[in-house]
Amino acid sequence: MHSYRERLLNCTKQIEGSSFNCLLVSSKPNLRYLLGVELDTGERLTALLLNPNESPKLFIHEMFREKLKLDDLEIEIIPYVDSVSPVDLLFSNFKHSVGVDKDLPSHFLIKLMKAYGELEFHTNYIVEKMREKKEPSEVRAIRKSSRIADAVMHQITQLQIFPATEKDLAKNIEDFFGEHGVDELAFKPIIGFGENSASPHHSISNKNSSLNQPILIDMGGVHEGYYSDITRMNYFGSKNSEFEEVYKIVQDVQKQAIEMVKPGIRFSEIDCFIRKELNKWNYEKYFIHRTGHGIGLELHEGPFIHENNLDTVEEGMVFTIEPGVYIPNKFGVRIEDTIVVHEEGCECLNLSSKELQYLNLLTI
Repeated sequence: MHSYRERLLNCTKQIEGSSFNCLLVSSKPNLRYLLGVELDTGERLTALLLNPNESPKLFIHEMFREKLKLDDLEIEIIPYVDSVSPVDLLFSNFKHSVGVDKDLPSHFLIKLMKAYGELEFHTNYIVEKMREKKEPSEVRAIRKSSRIADAVMHQITQLQIFPATEKDLAKNIEDFFGEHGVDELAFKPIIGFGENSASPHHSISNKNSSLNQPILIDMGGVHEGYYSDITRMNYFGSKNSEFEEVYKIVQDVQKQAIEMVKPGIRFSEIDCFIRKELNKWNYEKYFIHRTGHGIGLELHEGPFIHENNLDTVEEGMVFTIEPGVYIPNKFGVRIEDTIVVHEEGCECLNLSSKELQYLNLLTI
């Protein structure tokens, strides 16, 4: 079980050594992390105010008050109605210096800054940094989410009938996740046939399959609030030596990068290693995104693995390793796994084969 009381205490303690007096938390994932509830109040402000030596205060519209199930958390609920400005309510509880998380709606922040010019506001990532290191129960949830994604990847590889469009595959992926009790996808699947695989975030189209082309499948679901994310490559048709060569390079560099992951190594080292290896084959210029991202209550959260992140890997962190080579107007190759960092190394949470799959499926 998550200890939401301990999370709140830990967060509040960190305020004491910061440059502000209180912290305003409004991000839905941050609120879920601290309170254990999913709060979707639309355009109406919901915010948790944390002051050292005071009970936490949750500002929420009266309509959503009955949905709150905060168990034994000692939180003061401050409801408001539409005729009352939540900005005024917040100000009456502020001290002179306020930290805000990254998702506070700008129109509320601007109103606060204009109406109460004496306040100091500071961007803050206390909760986001706390979320980077997962508790065992969180790792279990992400592992289960990843296993479901593995099962769906197996189903789409074994059961998809061709010819088919990119949209056909995406729809089948959604259906397969539903068969495993996952009704919310992590994101709209990225399906790239042929040259479309060279676009890292390709928007699925009605492009139909044809023989002798690669198929990129990037997908994920949400299980118990925790996300999965996996990318695999398939090839529809006869073997292609050029594609195989690039695939093998990406496969090898991803394997070596995962083997590098352990507490103490810098994220920049992982990213730079991949780029250095790809440069040996003159493919570094075709690797046009970061090496990976943290995953948990959000699809993309900290830590982010790129050459300018000099932070070090810590036990309990969960993130993706996803090198790619994207050759314009030809094809792209990406292999992505989610890993969790242990005391002396890491564990890959995805078990789907990374051997290049040649699809010998029925055609109609």
